[in-house]
Amino acid sequence: MGKEYYYNERSAGGLVFKVKSGQIYWLLIKVVKRLKKGPVKAKRGQNNQRYIYKLPKGHLNPGEYLKTAALREVAEEAKVEAKIIKKIGSNDYVFKDAITKEKLIKKVTFFLMEYKDEVKNAYSDAEKIVGRVWLDTNLAIKKLAYESEKIIIKKANAFLQYERRSTKSN
Repeated sequence: MGKEYYYNERSAGGLVFKVKSGQIYWLLIKVVKRLKKGPVKAKRGQNNQRYIYKLPKGHLNPGEYLKTAALREVAEEAKVEAKIIKKIGSNDYVFKDAITKEKLIKKVTFFLMEYKDEVKNAYSDAEKIVGRVWLDTNLAIKKLAYESEKIIIKKANAFLQYERRSTKSN
């Protein structure tokens, strides 16, 4: 039986929401996603890119806590300041390293966050972010590229709806 090596990578991110006219809106980032690995071989007039929508998230810096990383990633990628309400869940991703071909396991922890303000900061990352949008729950779920993020936004929305009903009944 072969010996398997696992590299556990940790990331953190945020599900940022705001309420406007009684409606919950979610913040998604729009990023460039290359269709194929390797060199771009687009023909004239063709684009070897597509755009996808996802939640802001990223790697932890050495010694950084999950909450700190999540707030930093939201500020860097989505250009907003937010307040953490609670940890909403985690997703595990299994993939192969492009160079070593080793199996990697990445755990991303998401926090439910309430929008506070805009921030102006310099963004630098390998991933090209081309925009951000505020969408209602149904449209956010429709636009999100990853099924695991759709599930976690449904969970966050259910929590907020429950909290809103509890507050009204008190």
